[in-house]
Amino acid sequence: MSKLIPSAAVWKEGGGYYVERPEDLRRRPLLPSGRRQRDRRLLALFRRYGELGRESHVLEIGCGRSIWLPCLAMSFGCRVSGIDVESYAAELARANLAGAGIDGEIMCRDAFDDAANRDLQGCYDLIYSMGVMEHFEDPSPRLAALSRYLKPGGRLLTTVPNLQGVNWLLQRLASLERLNMHVIYDARRLAAIHRDAGLDIVSAGYVGFYDGYVSAADAGTARLRGRLHAWLSRTSNLAATAWSRATGARLAPETKWFAPNVYCVGQRAG
Repeated sequence: MSKLIPSAAVWKEGGGYYVERPEDLRRRPLLPSGRRQRDRRLLALFRRYGELGRESHVLEIGCGRSIWLPCLAMSFGCRVSGIDVESYAAELARANLAGAGIDGEIMCRDAFDDAANRDLQGCYDLIYSMGVMEHFEDPSPRLAALSRYLKPGGRLLTTVPNLQGVNWLLQRLASLERLNMHVIYDARRLAAIHRDAGLDIVSAGYVGFYDGYVSAADAGTARLRGRLHAWLSRTSNLAATAWSRATGARLAPETKWFAPNVYCVGQRAG
C-alpha cells in the first residue's frame, strides 16, 4: 500500500475543504434529503443503532457545515454538539445550525486531544464521524480517545467512504493522489480498529446502494480524464437512481462493490 498522503493537499485558502459561506447557510441551511436514497439509508442507520431519543447527547467529530446535527435534533429531539479543528469549518457548522433554527454547541479544538477535552469525558450517548477516520494511519488510539467522551454504554458510529469496487476504479481514474489520501476500509477492517480501541462491536457493514459522486478529480487531473470521470460518475449515478426507483429500492443491496460508505458501530462497556 502507498504511503498515506495528507489531505491538506486539497485545502483551499479562505475556504478549507468547503465551497459554502456562513451567510449562505444561515439563509438556506443544508439538510439531508428524503429524495436521496443515500441520505435515507444513513438516517436509518442512526435510527437502528443510535439508540436516540429526546435529550440524548450527540457529538459529531469533524462537523464542518454538518447536515446531520440539525437533522438529528429535529428527528429525535437530541441535544447536539460538534467539534472541528478548523475555525472556518466550525463557523460553517454554527451557521448551518442557526439557519435550521437549532441550538447546539460547536467547539473548535482537536477532538483527539485528551488533555484539551477533559470536560467532554463521559458526556455523550452517541458520538459519530463521517469521512474522518480514513485520513489517519493511527486510527485506534484516536477512537479510544473518542470513546472516553461516551457515557457508559454509549455508542460510537463511524462511517468512511467505501473506496473498493466501482468507487476504487472511478477514484483511480480521477486522481491517484486523492485516492492515496485515504485508508481503504472494508467492514472487517473498520470493525478491527474499533475493537482495538476497546469497543464492543454492535454492527459493521455497508450503507447505501450507490452514489456516483464518492470519487472526485482535482486540479492535477488531466482534462480528458476529468471529463471522462465526470461523465461516468453522472451516468452511473442516474442509472443507479433509475434502477432503485423502478424496483422500489427492493433490489438495491448494500454491498462492498457499490455502496458509498462503510460503517461500524462500537459500544463502550458498561
